[in-house]
Amino acid sequence: MDNHSKRDEPWFMSGSDVHRLVRDKHISATEVVESQLRRIDEVNGRINAIVASNPQDALGTARLIDEGAIIGPNIGMTFTTKINTDHLGYVNDNGVRGLKDNHSHRTAACIEGLLESGMAMVGRTNAPALSMRLHTDNALHGETLNPHGEHISSGGSSGGAAAAVAAGLCHVAQGSDVGGSLRWPAYCNGVIGLRPTMGRMVVGGTNANLRGWMAANMATHGPIARTMEDIEAAFTVMNRPNWADPFWVPAPHSFSPSTTHKKVAIVTHDSFGLHPRVVATVREAGQIFADAGYIVEEVAPPMLDEFFSLWTSLASIDITYGLLPAMTIADDVGLSEVFTDWANAFSDHSGQAFMKAHMLRDRIGRAWNEFFADYPLVVLPGFAEPMMRRGQDREVSGAMFTVAKLARYMLNIPALGIPAMSFPMGKHEGAPIGVQIVAHAWREDLILEAGHVLEASRGKVTPVSVK
Repeated sequence: MDNHSKRDEPWFMSGSDVHRLVRDKHISATEVVESQLRRIDEVNGRINAIVASNPQDALGTARLIDEGAIIGPNIGMTFTTKINTDHLGYVNDNGVRGLKDNHSHRTAACIEGLLESGMAMVGRTNAPALSMRLHTDNALHGETLNPHGEHISSGGSSGGAAAAVAAGLCHVAQGSDVGGSLRWPAYCNGVIGLRPTMGRMVVGGTNANLRGWMAANMATHGPIARTMEDIEAAFTVMNRPNWADPFWVPAPHSFSPSTTHKKVAIVTHDSFGLHPRVVATVREAGQIFADAGYIVEEVAPPMLDEFFSLWTSLASIDITYGLLPAMTIADDVGLSEVFTDWANAFSDHSGQAFMKAHMLRDRIGRAWNEFFADYPLVVLPGFAEPMMRRGQDREVSGAMFTVAKLARYMLNIPALGIPAMSFPMGKHEGAPIGVQIVAHAWREDLILEAGHVLEASRGKVTPVSVK
């Protein structure tokens, strides 16, 4: 298929462009879904991003749209859901053999919002077992490959979601993030991933399973897409009220602009060191903001070194007493090695250490809030090196811990509960490279505005040609 004919295909277009065509009856929703399913049939076998699907569900949604029975703000758009998120009619197996028959009994609120907006669901995307690797591979569904190149990690845990978006298998993917799991695979696959403020997106309330501290205090859902317009369209409808989640907050989507909202801090160094190309990419983003009228300064948020240790300190009890015992059901590719590495990172999982971590979290959060008062937006590196190699997290003993240090800006953001977005800035030696944009809690509006500024300069992302 030549480039011109690809651009005429609904799967290649942005979801918002397709929505307008369907809304104005220039194309039918059925034609959109049929185009999308053809693309999945053509490409998915090469990258293994979608691991379960029911095409008749998507076609059924399309027919209802064409008949006028479904009317919504996103009719015509297609999306996928992640295998660790409840979706009625599909298994929530979390990439684990022992959970292959764990059928969902309800649908997560964020997925209900996407469905009710008129999007057609075209598949379930892959993730590492228990969502606990930075690369997507498991014994139940196999490995997800990066459509930009097999030597590049697909990321994790929403690796299937980001690869599906990058390859044009869907317009939007639902993902989840407890330690970078939305933003990191978006970075790896050269697309956009938004992690909302903790409490913004309903997480609990869809099943009777008890949640550990990490799930209740750091995990959230969010969208992955190729364009900012699609990110906003999905983000808006995924914010569906559900009082079953005790931490959900009905916060507004925007606030009155402050006198400092056009100030941006960019982080170009830390005590661990950053690759020169990573630093250059952060500065490129800073220059784009400066050209757009923002005041940009090279200055880091306070207590960075303490920030880099926060996630492992807070997650220690959960992983030691919750996820490590779950290894008995996992039986997964590389997971035992990964968890051994994690265990070495959690040398002190006492109650006293956990309380100290909580007090440290409070200190860092207060210090960062003061920083956000001066610099409402902060541009952070996505990874300390330009890319992660495929399977790098289990190349040698201790590799997972090394990779976690390289991903320190991704991993530790959830510990503060603040919103962050991974945005692609281009490529380095054939691999995608990007930055993160973070803001004060509830200020997704500032992040989204900044994303539009970067997109206006860099251009909209289009699907990768998978070879």
